[in-house]
Amino acid sequence: MGAGMGVVGMVVYIAFIFGIMWLIVVRPQKKRERQIVEMQAQIKVGQTVLLSSGIYGKVVDIINDLFIIEMGLNKSVRVPVKRDQVAGVETPNLKIVKEVVAVETIEVDDDTDDEEYDDEE
Repeated sequence: MGAGMGVVGMVVYIAFIFGIMWLIVVRPQKKRERQIVEMQAQIKVGQTVLLSSGIYGKVVDIINDLFIIEMGLNKSVRVPVKRDQVAGVETPNLKIVKEVVAVETIEVDDDTDDEEYDDEE
């Protein structure tokens, strides 16, 4: 009878571990995927989007599961992009920010020995 309870206990233990892993890993990932799909479905013509490649563009047309994205400053580059390649709806930050980098000066210790060495010794 004791060996049967050991097997049942082991099965319950393994099921418990899988349940915890599902709660920690799988469930939050599914929730994030669902939010991304909802965001991609709500994109409208005229919005600025960020693609998964890091390129910004403006949606000029939507055809089935494709977005026609206008890229560049000359507004003549239009690229069809699959809906699932849109990472977010955001505008690029085009403000120029000057970074001031503090440069540390390193003092060189120039205390060389004033002794002269003779090669004749």
